[in-house]
Amino acid sequence: MDTVRKLVPFLWAVFGVVMYLSALPHAVVEKSRYERLFTIPANMLQVVSGQFKEVAADLSFLEALTYLGGTKTQADTNRYLAVQYEWVYNSLRNSVVLDPYFQDPYLLMNSALVWDRYKIEDVVPLMAKGADVRTLDSLLPYFVGFNYYYFLDKTELSINYLKLASKRSGGVPFYDTLAARIAYKANKTELGIAYLEQQIHQAELEGRLYSIEPLKSRLAVLKGIRKIESVVEVYQKLFLKLPETIDELVSLRMLDEIPKDDLGGRYYLDSQGKVRSTKDMK
Repeated sequence: MDTVRKLVPFLWAVFGVVMYLSALPHAVVEKSRYERLFTIPANMLQVVSGQFKEVAADLSFLEALTYLGGTKTQADTNRYLAVQYEWVYNSLRNSVVLDPYFQDPYLLMNSALVWDRYKIEDVVPLMAKGADVRTLDSLLPYFVGFNYYYFLDKTELSINYLKLASKRSGGVPFYDTLAARIAYKANKTELGIAYLEQQIHQAELEGRLYSIEPLKSRLAVLKGIRKIESVVEVYQKLFLKLPETIDELVSLRMLDEIPKDDLGGRYYLDSQGKVRSTKDMK
């Protein structure tokens, strides 16, 4: 017992050093504009944190949140650098590996990584594991269900998680409606608008103000896209073809003006007549 007591200060010191290192987003800053970011692997953190895994999970999450709040995106792309996304991803992954019941890291993944499509094939299944573990949570399976359909085109998984969200919530109609619309291949832009509006509302109710502004910008982009899409649909019915440019819709006075892109890009029609934005989260 005396030996164990003597080891406690040493173990705490090791734990403190490891967490300090893992919390250094600027461990090495090169002279160029690129950063080399460092995180401790999750399996190592599990060993050194011992019975304090939840504390380590909290620290990993808070460092990612603080970093995102204090780091500017690139002016030309409205995005972070790949190494910055990677550091945030590793920090949030560490957090949920250490404490899979901790909800906030999953929600931050959803707003900071999923909508910027960073490692989405890894992030969504990671969120799905969290939804499976958090058996009383209806919000996380709802996000997972939407993401599987909207970003990964996995309709069956999407519907399964939306049904799970509905079951856990006691039958919230929105979840069932969304699942039904997905089953019938509803317009993706409309689904995205409905989803973001619900996500913003939920974030406001829960006081997660850090996630609201980025979501509002993305919502504005989708609403601008949908406004143009509606006019394109009318044009196609009238002329039995697709317009070549959005300016053509304005010149015909079918569209008053081209909507403003809140992310600083511009809307255009691709070769299939789909409405896109140069900064439309792709």
